[in-house]
Amino acid sequence: MDKPHSKYLHLYAIVRFDPYLSGENGATVVKVFPSKELAEQEASRLREVNKGKQSTYAVQTARFVESL
Repeated sequence: MDKPHSKYLHLYAIVRFDPYLSGENGATVVKVFPSKELAEQEASRLREVNKGKQSTYAVQTARFVESL
């Protein structure tokens, strides 16, 4: 279960993995959403639109840090 953090707002990032790229260029944050449901819907859409390509899409929880 994805429990909210007491200090930080949760956001949901869509991450694209490109296995043909090496190092830090192999993963890219494509979009960020305020809800997991919206992020999952968009990731599913991107998987469908880009099927046949080598890229894969995953949803990752992130914390929004407004200031240090």
